[in-house]
Amino acid sequence: MAKQMERKSARLLALLLALIMIGSVFAYMLRGGSAEQREVVYRLDDFREYVNWTPADAVYIQYYNLSYTSKLGKDDPIAKMVTSDLNKLLIPAIFSRQVLEVTGGISQVMIADFGEAVPLYFVDARMSKIYFAEEDEIQHGNFTLKLRKPGIALVGELSPLVVGYKPIVEKAVDTVEGKYPSFGNRSYSYLSRINGSFAYAFFAYGDVVKQWIKIGNESPADFFFEGYRYNFNNSSYEKVWAMHFEGNYFFGGMNESEKNFEYYKVHNFGDGLSIAIMEDKDFTRVVNARPNILTWQISFNTTENEG
Repeated sequence: MAKQMERKSARLLALLLALIMIGSVFAYMLRGGSAEQREVVYRLDDFREYVNWTPADAVYIQYYNLSYTSKLGKDDPIAKMVTSDLNKLLIPAIFSRQVLEVTGGISQVMIADFGEAVPLYFVDARMSKIYFAEEDEIQHGNFTLKLRKPGIALVGELSPLVVGYKPIVEKAVDTVEGKYPSFGNRSYSYLSRINGSFAYAFFAYGDVVKQWIKIGNESPADFFFEGYRYNFNNSSYEKVWAMHFEGNYFFGGMNESEKNFEYYKVHNFGDGLSIAIMEDKDFTRVVNARPNILTWQISFNTTENEG
């Protein structure tokens, strides 16, 4: 009986520690004040550029801007969405203060999913000094990988710093050095035309988009983007969709009877990229908003010569 109680107590303690570690993630996210700086070899500032360091075989990518949500307040629905998602996605094996300490706080996180238990994280700690509870170091290419069980690697010489499952981090270093194709090879030209800042964004390209998005039996697009932000001028929420259509599809207009949100604007590019902005003061309406997808229909009239 005593041994059973000990095992039960140990399980409860492990669960409690895990919860404490998850809760501590946000304790040091946006720390202010001056901080020690680290040496960085390469630096990127915009999440759209992060895809150029992301290996091409990522399934999909999610982006979270904590600096942006801090302006909205913790009770804002976008801020709540970001906090809730990150609590699930930032694993305690990396994102606890016992493992990773960022002296200046974290402002942005981009997460690339490869179908592994541990994804690839791009963490914007600016130039702040970081402390990682490493157990070993190895050299991969021109970079030092700090290692920790179970199979975690971190590269602090890049900004954003790169951390995740060791084989994927190694592949990311190969991508930075031009030895492996990047996710940006096919997506950056689309992302670079989606203007403005975002609190949250989700995007993917390639076969996975063709599997997700169907019109009848057709797969009309090979790139998909969804982003959320707040329009401070209008005090309203915006959702942005972008798709690269391969066929004769595009985002079309809507009349007032068709849409259940306030504002709608589309921009169609000549190469098949379409961008739609949907806006409303009610966040739920924005979440449920969808653009109007139309197709070109070309018909040929023929006339017969009468004798």
